[in-house]
Amino acid sequence: MALMLLGLAGLVVVAAGWWWWRSRPTVPPARPRAAASRNTPPAGLPAARAQAATPPPLPPADALEPPPPVALRLRAAELLDGPQAEQLVQALRRLPRPPRAVHTLMSPQFVQTASSAELAALVMGEPAVAARVVATANSPLYGLQQPVTSVGQATTFLGLASVRQMCLQHMLAECFKPRDAAQQREFDLLWRASSVAGELCQQLATRLRVPEPGSLVTLLVLSFLGRQACAALLDAADLDGMDAYQRAQHEEQSLGLVSHELGHLLMRAWDVPRDLADDARMLSALRFDPELAVPPGRETALALGALCAMLGERIARGQVGSALFDPAHDLRPDMAALRPRLSRPPLDGLAQELNSPAMLRLVSRLMSPPR
Repeated sequence: MALMLLGLAGLVVVAAGWWWWRSRPTVPPARPRAAASRNTPPAGLPAARAQAATPPPLPPADALEPPPPVALRLRAAELLDGPQAEQLVQALRRLPRPPRAVHTLMSPQFVQTASSAELAALVMGEPAVAARVVATANSPLYGLQQPVTSVGQATTFLGLASVRQMCLQHMLAECFKPRDAAQQREFDLLWRASSVAGELCQQLATRLRVPEPGSLVTLLVLSFLGRQACAALLDAADLDGMDAYQRAQHEEQSLGLVSHELGHLLMRAWDVPRDLADDARMLSALRFDPELAVPPGRETALALGALCAMLGERIARGQVGSALFDPAHDLRPDMAALRPRLSRPPLDGLAQELNSPAMLRLVSRLMSPPR
């Protein structure tokens, strides 16, 4: 009997122990302490302050790659229907024709072989243009150390190419008479953009050994004709704040054609040689269509001209800062279609040339505000 009681007592003790073991509070095992990292806030620093003090992580490398270009399909002047085309031609005919000297300035033979004396003699036949050339040569845009008083002096100090470009610009500008102060400002801005673009193009073409820089600058100046014609036919205030793509779409919706197609019509009406008119149109069109077919051997020059036209307008509008410029990684809309063409030799050296000391000094001078 006593043994039976002892056995029962043992069973009770075992059962109580098992019940205690099952009902005890569980404590998670201790984790090894993490090593301190640069993102761990120091003790006592509020969480919000710690978050603000931590720099955001860099985006992945592929996020920095330029997006693929998007083509903007624009109507060619040849495809404009009869009534619209006739209406535009009539509007363009109301613009004064440029002086006959323009055709001499544009001719390849004059560009390649004319002397300073021949240029001065040609320009002196247009006294108003000669006066404007002298005034422009004395502006901060060209940074002369002493004033000039004649076209011949301007040629001596600035070079034949710069003065010939200046003469061509002034002769073409005579065809556009502003209606009001806003339109005058737009004409002045486009003239300055054309001047800056021409200077950049002359220097970059020479440094990159692009053939015939003088002829390329002629195309560049002609490429601004459509912009000036649009400014003459549209309300300049409507274009404020638009990027190149938005402006092109507005021009086509309002006039039936984008500016470079309108410029092509104008050049044909003024009897500009067909090859010059076609190349000037293509130079501007490269900014909108990355798949545009370019004649063999012409892509390098025309792409460089298109880039300089874009940079010239940015500088004229005060949209260029002191930061270094790399065309291959410029993600702004006006570079989308042009960017792939700039990755091919010799234009793949553009970033290095644009950021060379000599070109940075030139850009700094070109950014000087007009007087």
